[in-house]
Amino acid sequence: MKHVIILAIACIVVAGGCTTTETPESTAQKLTLNELTKAPGFTWFVAEMSRFTPNSQFLAPIESAFAAAPGKKICIFVKPTCSCRGTQRLFPQVVKTLLDANVPESRIEIWSMITENDRQPYESSFSISTLPAIYVMENGVVRDSISEASFNERNADSLLARAVTR
Repeated sequence: MKHVIILAIACIVVAGGCTTTETPESTAQKLTLNELTKAPGFTWFVAEMSRFTPNSQFLAPIESAFAAAPGKKICIFVKPTCSCRGTQRLFPQVVKTLLDANVPESRIEIWSMITENDRQPYESSFSISTLPAIYVMENGVVRDSISEASFNERNADSLLARAVTR
């Protein structure tokens, strides 16, 4: 009986020593558009993108803004499994507008994140408080951002044009 009690106490001590209260750190994963369309968490993306037709009046200013500033790019941080309208609607509409405005894919960065606290390459420049997060960057500096709060389900093209032409 004495051996059983000692064994039970040893098991409790060992099991207690294996627990941790620290959350494991995760890191944002960069995805190309090709990878995005094949990633399991983004199966809805292509369908949502194809449902949107950007207003042509916004395409030329977007294309010109990128042509005039070779250091300009869009950084999009998104949680693939989020069902919020920013992820499910705004994000695909922004990407569709960029592609229709002939913005090179090399100037569109898409970062898949589990939470807003994931490590990401621009954390010295800004912190992310909500996903999706869409930033206009130029030569490593944030010039503007697009907020889901300004999105009305069909104005991603005008929000993007405003943000990139400032």
